Amino acid sequence: MSPSGPDSTLISRALETRGADGIARLLGSFVFAYWNEQTSTLRMARDCIGMRKALFFHRGADFIAFATHLNDLTAIPEVPRAIDERMIVSLLTLETAELDTTIYRGICRVPSRRLVTITPAAITIVPYWEPAIGRVPPFKRDQDYIERARELFERSVSRSVRDLPRVAVYMSGGLDSSAVAATAVRLESCEVTGYTGLPPDDLKLDLRGWYLSERPKVEALARLYPSLRVRFIVPSGVHPLLKDSALAFARQGMPDRSPTGRAWFRFINDAILADGHRTALIGLLGNPGLSWPGRFLLKELARRGRFAALLREAIAGARIRRRRLWRILYDDLLLLDMPRILGRAVSRLQGHDPDDIGYYSLLNPDAIGTLDLHRRWKETGFDPRFGSRGDAVEVRTRMMFDHLQYGRDLMASRQAAEGYEWRDPYADRELLEFCLNVPVTLYRRNGIPRWFARKVFEDRLPPDILNEYLRGAQGPAWFATLDERKSDMASDIERFEASALCRRILDIPRMRRLIDEWPVDAEEAEARASEYRSGLDRAVQVGQFVRWIEGGNA
Repeated sequence: MSPSGPDSTLISRALETRGADGIARLLGSFVFAYWNEQTSTLRMARDCIGMRKALFFHRGADFIAFATHLNDLTAIPEVPRAIDERMIVSLLTLETAELDTTIYRGICRVPSRRLVTITPAAITIVPYWEPAIGRVPPFKRDQDYIERARELFERSVSRSVRDLPRVAVYMSGGLDSSAVAATAVRLESCEVTGYTGLPPDDLKLDLRGWYLSERPKVEALARLYPSLRVRFIVPSGVHPLLKDSALAFARQGMPDRSPTGRAWFRFINDAILADGHRTALIGLLGNPGLSWPGRFLLKELARRGRFAALLREAIAGARIRRRRLWRILYDDLLLLDMPRILGRAVSRLQGHDPDDIGYYSLLNPDAIGTLDLHRRWKETGFDPRFGSRGDAVEVRTRMMFDHLQYGRDLMASRQAAEGYEWRDPYADRELLEFCLNVPVTLYRRNGIPRWFARKVFEDRLPPDILNEYLRGAQGPAWFATLDERKSDMASDIERFEASALCRRILDIPRMRRLIDEWPVDAEEAEARASEYRSGLDRAVQVGQFVRWIEGGNA
């Protein structure tokens, strides 16, 4: 395929000459629809990550409609604007097995790394690319892996900023976004500003396993790179797009999974836009990629029969993570290899119902039987307690390229609606494929999670970041926002009673009880975060969306 010519020409040539194999050679972000008049065939595809661009379609009785935004598609009179009840339930339960189904009946998505072919007779959806896994390891020395990872990462950051005289970075004190900012500064090709969200100064919380403020680490990075500009944002109050849910739905066409948490980042995004940026760098795909914490290490050592090394790593992990040795062995070894039926039995012995979703979801319990959800969860392998079972490479591949298509749609829709672009250097396909072939023994060593990323970035990050094993709290002031919305949420819950669909899918009596049992302060709320920050916040958003679609007051 010639590397010259407009993108549309390159894509059509690749599809015409090589079919799916030609599409597999395309790198970067893209969506396309290609109509062949002679064969009456429509072919559509989305890039392998699918977070910057989305594509949806509807097949009617005598037409096919497609659009990059759900609201554009539902604006067509012949396209139904009806909620798919099962998918709304999936949103409430965080069950993420969906591939092409959206929250609208009759509207499908083009999933990431998939080629959709529509003929008069059928619709087929097939992967056009698979990562090359299980090759003979290309290197024998750890340092060779480290240097290759640096090379690929620096190339990806360079590609991300090559057309930008100035760039914004969503920056925390963690490894991923800090490395993006540091690398962009080291390139010396553009002005770099990091935008960091901070909790209010008077917020006092003891969050086990998390640190509260990103400020000390970000300031340490800024001292290392004097040309790095830093802006600290303290989100406060209720963001306009959280207060006016109808406006948010009109922009993005779907409800948020975590509306209050998303509002935290909207404040940061507002600051980025106010400073004139229309592109921002993020570090979202570092977690399954370059900075994978190496959770499957003990399982791999057991598979190889290296039990002495397994025990050493478990002891070291227990020391660093300040947990009991038996808990490390259970979580990182036994649980990962435990058959589903045995895992469910263990949950019951621990006093947990393996199918209980009530600790984080306000789904109407009657809907579980009505929609036969237990059977669906068994078929899809959904675990309401969110355990990670299986092979490390399979789990990571799914997280990189297939997991949570709904979330990918949300990211793409926000960018299209709000006029900005996110670029994630960790989402480079070649970098991700390389990371899948890095031995698992490099991702966690001597009990240190993300050992590989720490070595890759030790030439550009300060010790304050490299030696931190805790994670930064995201939106820790969530209760203050929820507290300010309490009255409005209570009014919304009463309005949900007017909707038959809301009554079927939402546990409205429990929603009322949570309003009545409102926490007295942030510390008490933190102890019930799964109920309020996850369950109530999401349920209210879903109810608002249902009412919006039905024409009620959102």
